[in-house]
Amino acid sequence: LNRLAFITWHLANLEASGVDFVWHVVHGAADNVRDTAWCSKPEPGLSTDGTTEFLNSLTQHPRVILYESRLWPGKAAMFRAAIDDIRESAVLMEVDADEIWEPYQFEQIVRTFERHPDLTCMRFRCQYMLGWNIKAVGDNCYGANPGEWLRAWNFKPGMQMECHEPPFLSVANGEKEVCLNRDETANMGLIFRHYAYATEAQLRQKETYYGYKGAVDQWKRLQENTVWP
Repeated sequence: LNRLAFITWHLANLEASGVDFVWHVVHGAADNVRDTAWCSKPEPGLSTDGTTEFLNSLTQHPRVILYESRLWPGKAAMFRAAIDDIRESAVLMEVDADEIWEPYQFEQIVRTFERHPDLTCMRFRCQYMLGWNIKAVGDNCYGANPGEWLRAWNFKPGMQMECHEPPFLSVANGEKEVCLNRDETANMGLIFRHYAYATEAQLRQKETYYGYKGAVDQWKRLQENTVWP
């Protein structure tokens, strides 16, 4: 929702990867239910920053499927809308609008699942961006907590996304999970860029939706910082 600053990157990187892909784009506001019940009630609607127009320009693209609702019944429901359309085994990835993967990383992830058919999922590290030129570098802290950034699965038809925070795909996660951890994937060069707090528009939305009081003002102060630990 309202992520024009990032949404235009994904298709170009997928096309450059050489991977046989379908990009399922789920667009619209998500209600604060289930695993996001702690968030504020959002206003129903589609993007107003140009994202809607960009996505509409792709409706005839043979590798893009667009799903839209002014108010989805939660984030897990957004994921399930796309999964219900996948009728064959595949490498499934969750790529949030502000998460950027390079073409070679898409290729490497697909090849890894092909070489290791017993593997069910992968967790990753990310460059957690707090501005266009500022990133968090700590470990086991905000943006880099253990167990975070589960983003790729060996998908079989019938699997369901049971929750979103953290993502949990039936069968692939849980007791039968066989997962590469974030250190193993980092050693393969699979660290994505996560522009979580790159624009003022993001901060304004998160201040309202997540209840982060004073987030915009504190973020502006951070952008002006010149002395770093």
